[in-house]
Amino acid sequence: MATTLTDRAFRDKCDAIYKVVLARLDQEDPDDVEAELSAGVVKIKTRSGKTYVLNHQAPIFEVWYAAGDRAWHFQYQDSQWIDPRNGDELAQVLGATISREVGRSIVFALPG
Repeated sequence: MATTLTDRAFRDKCDAIYKVVLARLDQEDPDDVEAELSAGVVKIKTRSGKTYVLNHQAPIFEVWYAAGDRAWHFQYQDSQWIDPRNGDELAQVLGATISREVGRSIVFALPG
C-alpha cells in the first residue's frame, strides 16, 4: 500500500529524485548518456538515440518511468518507490535499463 504524502512532500521527493539522477548521470561520458530536466520531466538520452523519460504525476502521487516499450508507475511505499503491479523498485529499474543500454553498471542511490 502506498504511503500517504502531502502535495508538498511528494513534490520535494520528486525534486530530490531528479537531482540525484541528474547528478549521477552527469558523472558519465555525455557521448554515452546524458540527462536534462525540463518542465518537470527528466529526459535521458543515450548514444544509440534512445530516450528514457522520468516524470511525476502529482494528482495520483506517482513517479512514472518509460524505457523503450516498457513503462512503470511507482508509488511511495516504506521509504521506497515501488511499482505495485510487479514490485519493481525505481532505483533498480533505472540502473538496470540504463546500464543495459550503455554497457556498464550505473547505480542510483535514490533518497527515501
